[in-house]
Amino acid sequence: MLDRLDKSVAAISPLLGDLFEIAAVYRRDSHIVFSLAFRADRERSLLLLKDRLKSAGYTFVTHVQGDILILSVDPRPRLKIPRTNIILFVLTVFSVYFAAVFWRYNLVRPSGYAEDLASIVRETVQALLSGAGIEFTVALMSILLVHEMGHFVASRRRNIVTSWPYFIPAPNLIGSFGAVIKSKSPFWNRRDLIEVGAAGPIAGWIVSIAWLLYGLSQSQAVAPSSIMPGDIPFSLTGESILMRLGSLLFMGPLPDGFSYRLTEAAFAGWVGLLVTAINLLPIGQLDGGHIVYGLLKNRQQVLGRIAMVALFALGFQSMMWWFFAAFGLLFGVTHPPTLDDSKHPGQAATLMGIAALIILFLSFTPAPF
Repeated sequence: MLDRLDKSVAAISPLLGDLFEIAAVYRRDSHIVFSLAFRADRERSLLLLKDRLKSAGYTFVTHVQGDILILSVDPRPRLKIPRTNIILFVLTVFSVYFAAVFWRYNLVRPSGYAEDLASIVRETVQALLSGAGIEFTVALMSILLVHEMGHFVASRRRNIVTSWPYFIPAPNLIGSFGAVIKSKSPFWNRRDLIEVGAAGPIAGWIVSIAWLLYGLSQSQAVAPSSIMPGDIPFSLTGESILMRLGSLLFMGPLPDGFSYRLTEAAFAGWVGLLVTAINLLPIGQLDGGHIVYGLLKNRQQVLGRIAMVALFALGFQSMMWWFFAAFGLLFGVTHPPTLDDSKHPGQAATLMGIAALIILFLSFTPAPF
């Protein structure tokens, strides 16, 4: 019984320590009771505490007695996905599916095909009914989901409370702005920062590579006259190292005037590589910012500024990079410290961080569109 109490206290205490001083801990029936002294603003601390415990899946009761907060917690967390997160996931599935068909069948329209609105609507509806876009949707959503759950699982492993992933539907080329996870508690040290930051990109990248290789094995080189509505023509201009190697390995050198015709799976894998590389840029609150700060501490801000300059320069080749440069300016280039920057991240976390940076080097696409 005592061992079980110790484990429960060890799991819950990190969620309290930065907000309260733990004065006493004892068991009352099936609950653990903490006697807590406020460290800072009482109202804000109480709101943060409730949000953390709720996100972590705990049921609890609080009672303020003068300067002391009595917290009674059921130590058995119940992880329940909030309705908002489920709705956003479903909406993103539909937006990705629709975008995959609409843009695919209307961005590339070879000469000789009608351009009037009625024809565009008719061909789009026919494509939707035929099942076009399903493979892309399944592939892309699996990449995004595995990426975000990599963050989620790594966070819970290190007693960092986060929300469930919020998927973001969008009227863009892929139908989504990806997903975000909101941290409800601070990063305790640089080891945790690296592990949480790197777990998502590494997991999502592995799934991206699997879809890319499968898709490239089904893709082929085609002449311009063979391109039809719904085809995804592709060249290697401005492409990542991995995309170049994979295309040459599976389809061989591209003849003059030809394009690679990618399958939906290959295109989803390509998008996965692009999204992973963007997340690994060493800027502020991006995954790459977490990783580089964990590895190099304050030197992250130097690499972050270099990355910003590079994005502005690359924007002359592909304007999408100006959007991400603006994102960096809006949310900040530098990364805030952890609660204990002095603790060395350790060998395992360091290797994870280095692996993630190698993935950035191999996957970065200078001119994606």
